[in-house]
Amino acid sequence: MSDTELLPAPARSGHRLRPDRCVIEPSIRFLRFPLARGRFAATAGYLDIAEEPALFVELDVPSLRTYPRPLRRPILKRCPAKVLTFTSDELVVDERRVLIEGRIGGRGLVLEGDLRYVDEERIVLWAKGILPRPRRAPWFARRVHVEIAIEFVR
Repeated sequence: MSDTELLPAPARSGHRLRPDRCVIEPSIRFLRFPLARGRFAATAGYLDIAEEPALFVELDVPSLRTYPRPLRRPILKRCPAKVLTFTSDELVVDERRVLIEGRIGGRGLVLEGDLRYVDEERIVLWAKGILPRPRRAPWFARRVHVEIAIEFVR
């Protein structure tokens, strides 16, 4: 009997985010039509769907690309940080349906979507939700719609 037979198998702790296969798109809409869109680049993150499901994504704030430019201001208002983090408070996975309740920049965000298994090593998460207006925002401030599509690998 060799020594390696006594060692425990490594625990599979979850999946890590692939930064090149990640889209996080905020948009401001009027009558369900997008007036302005933006796109963040993610620098790091993980998805764990084992015993205690969790999702964590780190967004690079200076990487925000918008069209047209005015979208940059309402999204990044009161955000002096270089990195925004989205952390799930609760993650519910029911077969392929996913409900994610979390926080981004101190504001609550609820995302609902799909979890697709590409193969044994890769998972794609697609979800969308609405980031409510800030508490002390002016009356004309709008909610921000958020849509994510992220690929996670082991």
